[in-house]
Amino acid sequence: MTKRSRSEKGKSVVPSSSSTRPKRPFVNDLAENRYILLSNRTVISGRCVIFQDFEHLNIPQILRNNSLDQFIAIREPVYTSLVPYFYTNLAFEGNRVRTRVLGRDIDIPLEQFADLLHLSYGGVDVYSFNLHDFVYPDGESVLTASTLIHGDDNPGLVRNEEVNKFTFTAQVLAKFVFYNILPKSGEYCHARGPVPLIVYCLLRGIKINIPRFIISHMTSDQIRIPYRHLPYGMLISYLLKQLGFDLSSETPSEPSVNLDSTLLKRMQARMRHPAPEQPPIPPIPGSSSAPGSSSAPGTSSAPGPSMSSDLQAFISSELRTQIQDHQSWVEQRLTQISAADAAYRAEMDSRYQGLRNDMSYFADSMRFVDSQFNALFVKFDILGPDPTTFA
Repeated sequence: MTKRSRSEKGKSVVPSSSSTRPKRPFVNDLAENRYILLSNRTVISGRCVIFQDFEHLNIPQILRNNSLDQFIAIREPVYTSLVPYFYTNLAFEGNRVRTRVLGRDIDIPLEQFADLLHLSYGGVDVYSFNLHDFVYPDGESVLTASTLIHGDDNPGLVRNEEVNKFTFTAQVLAKFVFYNILPKSGEYCHARGPVPLIVYCLLRGIKINIPRFIISHMTSDQIRIPYRHLPYGMLISYLLKQLGFDLSSETPSEPSVNLDSTLLKRMQARMRHPAPEQPPIPPIPGSSSAPGSSSAPGTSSAPGPSMSSDLQAFISSELRTQIQDHQSWVEQRLTQISAADAAYRAEMDSRYQGLRNDMSYFADSMRFVDSQFNALFVKFDILGPDPTTFA
């Protein structure tokens, strides 16, 4: 056996990588609890843009000015089972992106995060801004931004959120934002929050810090709101591949359809054939168009057939009887609830004898408050909340 040199004595032997234990899937217990909330969420994959289909609108050049051309053309199978782990362990501190997927830690600076996604690092931060609180270049304001987006100098359009009132180029850019930069689900008819500002910056050629925007949205509280979808599925899958993750044992799903000429045709058809306006409701003959006003033109102002006085008296007496019966029922119900409340109070006083920090007391108090609300619902004939599990 060979002797160890003096410099080697006292040094601990570092175990080989094959003998090291695999890390647990979560960075801490809080992340494990968070996974329970996120694991069943739907993943928004994002969509690949076919550039040549938008050349005539100069959109490829607009995107190149913000170094978005390669990013927005990413097309990857989506590993939906890994996306919740990415968000569960995700943190953004000290300008570094940290998370854990498949037991492997990711700890990279934001600049590397940008490089891996083919995005430029730097530019203005627009995540928490909108058209009204943005610091504009000299001589420009929210009005000039709205003019650029709408192609109209009407000041009334400054606060417009309807995408169909944008110029056609601005509408297409808004679609790209909805699908890839600030992904959303549901309707795409309204541009809210920073979306109009992003469209303005793209049209104006103002550099946006897209990497910071994306990571700010990934780590925002909006992601953790119940029933919200998890965005950037295709981007996260592409990032894991760029970092050398072995995904061969995972099952991918195909990405969503591309954004191409088909999108343009649908948008152009919608502009040529807007939704038909609902026809006005025809006035009822013999009725006035508004309370206190005369009858609508072309309609008869003569009153309808009148009821006999005996019939009117009969109906009035029937209604009066029903109202009285209902009031009696309400009073009886309130008396029952009051008795139940008194029983609750007596039971709590005898059980706890002044103790007010026991969880059972809080539960009884909540039941008492619930009974008070039930009394209000009955008193004012309000439909109470649906008690079913689904609701």
